[in-house]
Amino acid sequence: MLNRSSKSLTTEQEAYDYALDMLSYRDYSRKDMELKLRRKGAEAEIIKNTVQKLVEYGFLDERRYAQRVFEAWLSKKYYGRSHLRLELQKKNVADRYVNGIIAQLSDTMEEERAENALRSCLKRNPKKYNAETQEGRAAISRFLYTRGFSSKYIQKSINNIHGSIILMDDC
Repeated sequence: MLNRSSKSLTTEQEAYDYALDMLSYRDYSRKDMELKLRRKGAEAEIIKNTVQKLVEYGFLDERRYAQRVFEAWLSKKYYGRSHLRLELQKKNVADRYVNGIIAQLSDTMEEERAENALRSCLKRNPKKYNAETQEGRAAISRFLYTRGFSSKYIQKSINNIHGSIILMDDC
């Protein structure tokens, strides 16, 4: 049973049991698990040993956690590569796994996601996001940029949807 009391974790067994309870609900990054144990009052040595034991037995797997964060992120259809990087950092995924996960997002996928995001914003407010006007192109650019798309994909999505070349310098 999950230990939700305010009692401190004073032994390695208590910390290990608590960590297993936490992992039975969802995966955690190594850093997140260390923070959870620290908040429960475990000492540094107990945290170190518990996390090491969890890693050895395969219960705490940073690569698997990073992959699950990526798979959950994929369901968010209107976000780009920069948003993914921030999401991984927010979830405390180790830096050594971030680039590998981001490499799984192909250029084609990101271009499709940018076009889908643009179509979505055009449906919501076609007057505000009118690519024929300078203000509309600027609004589109801001919309896509805040969702993590680079200027390359912003430019491509505008051109693909509107069928003409609209230079970002005009914005």
